[in-house]
Amino acid sequence: MSENGQTHRQGKTGFRADQIPALPESPEKRERLGEDLQPVGDYAGIEPYYRVCEDVGAVQHQDQEDPDGFASGEWWWDQRQIRFLNGKAFIGLSALLLLIPYVWGGVVLVGGGVLVLYCAAMVDLPEFLKFLWGLFVILGWMPLSIYILIKTMPWVMGGFAFLLRPFDKLLGKLLDRGLESGKSAFNRETGEVSFPLPGGRRLTAPFVEFDAYVERVIQQGGIFYRLMFVHRYTAKQFTQTSLSRIEPSKEEVLALWDMLQRYMDVSQPLPDMPRLEPFRHLDPVTAEHDQKTGRNPRFWRDLNLEAWKQGEGADWLKRQAEYPWEKRTCRLTPQLGKVSTQAYRELRPQDAYPV
Repeated sequence: MSENGQTHRQGKTGFRADQIPALPESPEKRERLGEDLQPVGDYAGIEPYYRVCEDVGAVQHQDQEDPDGFASGEWWWDQRQIRFLNGKAFIGLSALLLLIPYVWGGVVLVGGGVLVLYCAAMVDLPEFLKFLWGLFVILGWMPLSIYILIKTMPWVMGGFAFLLRPFDKLLGKLLDRGLESGKSAFNRETGEVSFPLPGGRRLTAPFVEFDAYVERVIQQGGIFYRLMFVHRYTAKQFTQTSLSRIEPSKEEVLALWDMLQRYMDVSQPLPDMPRLEPFRHLDPVTAEHDQKTGRNPRFWRDLNLEAWKQGEGADWLKRQAEYPWEKRTCRLTPQLGKVSTQAYRELRPQDAYPV
């Protein structure tokens, strides 16, 4: 409420941890069995180590092959928003990529087996000896085919990528169009988060309306962890995203959440992530920070990753593992219950998902 008693609708000015607005109480209990609710606004300043190592290669490849691609709008991380795939779209793309080695494996194992069996049948022997000879050939072909697969699979995947390289931009555009319905985004400029819903709908709401949890995923190899998001006022949850994969280390997921919060907080410089490096100079807060600290603008793009892992990178990983994550406090929880749901509806952005 303003001094004259009128309400003012919230503008899309971005999220700030030191200016979290009054929020209505959660309709449901926020505590969940087997899922750890994460605090908001208490930053460790730690980047997810394994994602950093993975992204260095992607950024260096893009910088070498097509540095202009960073500014083309096809790069899914920039100073405005982090885009990623969610749900079935992500699963479908993963299945498509996995199809290639399975097809090649079928060609070598089954096709090759049929061929050697046919050749074995051409040998002029008595029926019983021909049967034993065929059995011997098949049993010998199985380990040989596995050896061939191991040796040839990198060449097959590399050759497939090479054949598609001239069509990168075209495929990128087609992929963007085809996966538009499965695209999610964390928008730093507006302070909003967007997730797709079934039926072509989309849930877009302020960042402060989402609760983050570290979800335990039990698989055959043990207990793994994944970051999941729940929209507090509709109870809609989003787990299977390309932003947060299943990780063997809980600390990696905690660092991912820490990084994501700092990305959304417009009072903070952009996290020092390889995918964001080409855009740091475009964010005023980040540009000022980098000028003061003397950060090398091409640190990640020129980095010798293996040498970094042995030195500074090892310190990063150690800090991630030893940081007292359990001592973080939440700046958002005290704001819950300070406004009624009806009054809050009048304050939300007009295009936000209804609550």
